[in-house]
Amino acid sequence: MRLSLLSSLLILSSVSVTAFANDFSVGLNDDVISTDLAIDLNKNTNAVFGYIYSNDGGHLTSAAMHISHDAGIHHFEVGAKFSYVWAKQSANGSAVGVGGRYKMDLGSSLSFHASGYYAPSVLSFGSVDGQYELDSKMQFQLNPSLALFAGYRNIRFQYDYADNSTFDSGFYIGARARF
Repeated sequence: MRLSLLSSLLILSSVSVTAFANDFSVGLNDDVISTDLAIDLNKNTNAVFGYIYSNDGGHLTSAAMHISHDAGIHHFEVGAKFSYVWAKQSANGSAVGVGGRYKMDLGSSLSFHASGYYAPSVLSFGSVDGQYELDSKMQFQLNPSLALFAGYRNIRFQYDYADNSTFDSGFYIGARARF
């Protein structure tokens, strides 16, 4: 176990050394804290690792990989996202969602961001029978390294033999640091 953990950390550290840029963000509201680390692997590929703790929902970890495309003020990312939930009110499980992220620069250091992922039952495992995640936010860039944002997020899981469960649904504020 220690050897596999050590080798995983070495691989992750070598990826981050060769990466173009890294973004770390933290978002929160009264009941939820979320963090994510986005790593630009090259000009058109990135990886995003996330963690969300919800007082009502439990713990959610995720890892996503995207291919990106820029078209003027529009930035598109398409890919897959693996999520694993340790739910408080429902059974644990995982899902592989397909979807992506979108960004539109509005000028004056302001931008609109949106993301969405959908996991049908064929890509859901354990007791999870499906999942969707929607997120949108407005972001203000204070300087090249720091931004503030406010947004709304909705994450919902469907279960085989239990009631569907909303993991997170609500407004949040946060900050993003680029290094």
